[in-house]
Amino acid sequence: METFTVEAIILKTDDFGDANRVVTLFTKEFGKLEANAYGCRRSRSPLSGAMQMFNHISAQITRGTKVDTIRDADILNFYDALTKDLERLAYASLLFEIVNRMTFPRQKELETFNLLKKSLPALNKRNPKIAALIGACQFMETSGLQLNFSRCVYCGSEIVGDASISLLDGGAICPNCIDAAQDVRPYPEALRKTFETMLGFNWRDETKLTFNSRLVLAAENFFIDYVQSVLGTGLKSVQFIREFIK
Repeated sequence: METFTVEAIILKTDDFGDANRVVTLFTKEFGKLEANAYGCRRSRSPLSGAMQMFNHISAQITRGTKVDTIRDADILNFYDALTKDLERLAYASLLFEIVNRMTFPRQKELETFNLLKKSLPALNKRNPKIAALIGACQFMETSGLQLNFSRCVYCGSEIVGDASISLLDGGAICPNCIDAAQDVRPYPEALRKTFETMLGFNWRDETKLTFNSRLVLAAENFFIDYVQSVLGTGLKSVQFIREFIK
């Protein structure tokens, strides 16, 4: 059986049996992988500390006929605030669920891996809602699922001032094309500039993340509606946010 080592971010964990865990990893080398971590929920297991959601790890994996197995793991970075602060946990879970639900196994996506790696320190220390929305915006751009925020999807003209936007049509609609659009909603200039700022955000920029709270709420609702429309189903993290955070 082949054994290999990966650098990975833990996207999701699911317990099974008395002490085991199915771990969904987003790896630098292979994209998304799922593997079993046997016995990791026992306190004396060498895997117990590493097999936690949001951990950045190096893991040794043995490929199996039906399921892979995590043999060993070392923690490279641990973001403790994400497990202690309910709002941080909720919004980090939102970003990670979006990435998990909208990616496919064993497709190397280095941009997505690097995005997760860069977003974790921001989710851990900075405004978690804004960090999660920036992460979602940039992920959808690199994954090819992003809406067109700056140009009309019909005629390609640059959007200036207030306009409309459509989830079904794939982005912004200029006033000249509004009659051809489906399911339009208002798209004020301020919201467009918010999206454009998020798309261009540099994670190394230590400037305080400051956005108008009304626009952040509008951006959050917009991304949730779009992702759920693509998936055709709801996001569990959204239900948690609406029940316990708002």
